[in-house]
Amino acid sequence: MSPSPPAAAAGDMGRPTKPVAAGTSPRLRALAVYLRQLKDDTRTTYATLSERTGPPGAPGYRGASTLSQAARGTHLPPLETVLAYARAAGDLGSHSTQRREASALSLWKAAATEKARPHLAGRGRRTRQVRTPASLGQELTRLRLRAGRPSYRAIEKATKADGHRVPRSTAHLILIGKVLPGREQLAALLKAFDVSVADAAQWHAVLGRIEDRRRPPEPPQRGRGYACADADPAVQEYLERRERDEEIKRRTGQIHPDETYEDYEERMRERAFQQQSSDIWLYEDYDEPEGEAQRQAWAGEQAAFRAQLKALVEPATPTGHGADHA
Repeated sequence: MSPSPPAAAAGDMGRPTKPVAAGTSPRLRALAVYLRQLKDDTRTTYATLSERTGPPGAPGYRGASTLSQAARGTHLPPLETVLAYARAAGDLGSHSTQRREASALSLWKAAATEKARPHLAGRGRRTRQVRTPASLGQELTRLRLRAGRPSYRAIEKATKADGHRVPRSTAHLILIGKVLPGREQLAALLKAFDVSVADAAQWHAVLGRIEDRRRPPEPPQRGRGYACADADPAVQEYLERRERDEEIKRRTGQIHPDETYEDYEERMRERAFQQQSSDIWLYEDYDEPEGEAQRQAWAGEQAAFRAQLKALVEPATPTGHGADHA
């Protein structure tokens, strides 16, 4: 008797993998195909891959549904999820782990840059035009997009490894222009965004000019350096509101177990952008016709339709005796 073909892995039986959507962008498709290939090579399930990312609740843990969504190609997954996927795919501790992570990182950065390209249309401000914390935050956001749009968790991890940790909340407030970064914070962020030493010097000069403009109303700094942005009472109030909102959304299941609040906010902005694009597509076929001839033909069709509708809903004009009493 010939040997039977290998059984499908548990959890994948009867569930053939759907192909990547035809409309997926090329670089996001390449990332999804690579992740799927890693799973196929290991001949395992997403449940097993999830177990290999660590125990539930651990910082690196990723659920089976999260890993499955990362390989669908419908949206760009967080970098941490992609790296956890690459580490879990294959023999744990093997020498090929670094190679898989490097390949996954390269593909993810390419897909992230492709996704960020519409937001980078046009030229950014010249450095001499950046004069406020808000405009500095916008330009730092552009630098973040050019670096592949690393998540706030990845930014915190990168700055910590560099010697000056910038917490996720602080990085978020700096990039949205709510607070002005300190010198060490700016240096750590620029390095995390792969900014060259020469360009970094220009941004430090920008920070110096903004500080000079703000110096009179600023309270005196204690000791050496700059006070942490999180110590500002307004920032404390803002962070407390965010914590309450995060707690509510986690209890109601709006934030995924392996998501940060910043990841949730970016997912909501992405959904709003997609909905806006969908609405534009929905109504684009209903534009008024161009040209006088087309407009007249369109008006004629509308008039004929209204006349037909009126004939259907209104009774015929009465005659005879009924007409005498009309």
